[in-house]
Amino acid sequence: MKYKKIGQGRVLRCWENKIRQLYGRIEDNNLFCRDCNNLIGEIKSRGQRNYVKMNRNQFTYSGTKISK
Repeated sequence: MKYKKIGQGRVLRCWENKIRQLYGRIEDNNLFCRDCNNLIGEIKSRGQRNYVKMNRNQFTYSGTKISK
């Protein structure tokens, strides 16, 4: 997925409104990699906001830092 991460730290949750493009597939509130079929995370909600609770051992990330 392409995600707009702001700030430092690990990727623990990916909020729905910051996901720019989703490449994986969703089945039963789970997000799977389209290439290797690993479980990347679970789709959860907090109030009215949805997010993906990431499985830290199943993905890698890269990119550039965005200032607030």
